[in-house]
Amino acid sequence: MADTILILGNGFDIAMGRKTKYEEFIEFTNDLSSRKKYIVNFRKFIKPYKKIKLSNYKDNLYLKFINENKDNLGENWSNLEIMISNLADAIMYFKENSNDLFNHNVNESDKDYLRRLKNKLRRTNNAIAKIFVVEKFYEFNSTKNWNLLQRDDALEKLNTEFINQLDLLIELLEIYLSYIDFLDFKVNKIKPSPTALDAVNGLSRSYVLNFNYTNTLGRLFHSFKERTHFIHGQINLGRPIGQINTMVFGIEDKEVNVNSDLIPYQKYYQRVVKETGNKFEEFFIKRNYTVKNTSVVGRAVPTRVPVSKNIVIFGHSVDSLDKEIFQKSFALAEEGGYPYRFIFTYFDEPAKRSIIKNLAIILGKEKLIELTGKQNVVFVKSDDKDGMKEVLLP
Repeated sequence: MADTILILGNGFDIAMGRKTKYEEFIEFTNDLSSRKKYIVNFRKFIKPYKKIKLSNYKDNLYLKFINENKDNLGENWSNLEIMISNLADAIMYFKENSNDLFNHNVNESDKDYLRRLKNKLRRTNNAIAKIFVVEKFYEFNSTKNWNLLQRDDALEKLNTEFINQLDLLIELLEIYLSYIDFLDFKVNKIKPSPTALDAVNGLSRSYVLNFNYTNTLGRLFHSFKERTHFIHGQINLGRPIGQINTMVFGIEDKEVNVNSDLIPYQKYYQRVVKETGNKFEEFFIKRNYTVKNTSVVGRAVPTRVPVSKNIVIFGHSVDSLDKEIFQKSFALAEEGGYPYRFIFTYFDEPAKRSIIKNLAIILGKEKLIELTGKQNVVFVKSDDKDGMKEVLLP
């Protein structure tokens, strides 16, 4: 029987009926000061965690940016990673064009100059994020006395403020997901929902590359933790004081050279600092064998042959944010010396088109055509159990 490597994204948790979408998290953060029943229950859940002070998470800059500009941000308004990227890019723009922020030789800005600057920025790319950063800069310039600093120092303070706010956003996301874990597994005791994965024999014995912070597969299908790599870390609200939060939540590394201003936002840097490692590579390198009878001069001779690997991607958009991991996975499978097949599941046709587009960016168009032609890459609807059975390597 073939080995199975599962690559899981948030779509897996959603398919299991879990409220792990970014918009659900954002709704939760907006309701934190309300008396809604689920918030009242949340406050009871969080009370034993004495180290957590919810006041620390009030007016988070990233959430404020989304809430203030939701109507103008388009369909990606709730994609926190895109919003983080836009704001980081806006900060870098002003670090490279610092004169735009200042009225000639004066560190303070009058309302008329600010209005003209905003009008100028509206005609540029990423205008909404740039205008938000400008507004926050001048707010902090006044409230935190940054106007007394050298310009470069004030801009460094701005960057540090957004980095600190990102850390707080990650902490708040961990709190939310921990509460969802409590509701789903302790209160509601949810059961697995049917998906195409039901066709995979021995699902609990699979090797798992998990992009999620939650262990939904382990909770519902009793997969083995030692066979699971939480590549972006895992929620652990009860960890001892001083132990690092391992959750990786940031943006793509777009540059060849290291940008010291940007690296705290970037996933690769966070993976290094939080030591999430590359354990998943072992899943592709590890080669198991079986014995098959081969006909040699009319006689059946037992022969040791490598076991096939089915690499099933479920609930992941294959976004370029994670391109390095997918590129490494494809390279290791190709070098592995065993028959392999990447099986990408998709929710609907637009999702399938998006996955194909992202694969073309990650692998190159010609390589993708080659792999689909050889059936090393195939696509199955996420609820099609029979379709999954047909494409699984034996």
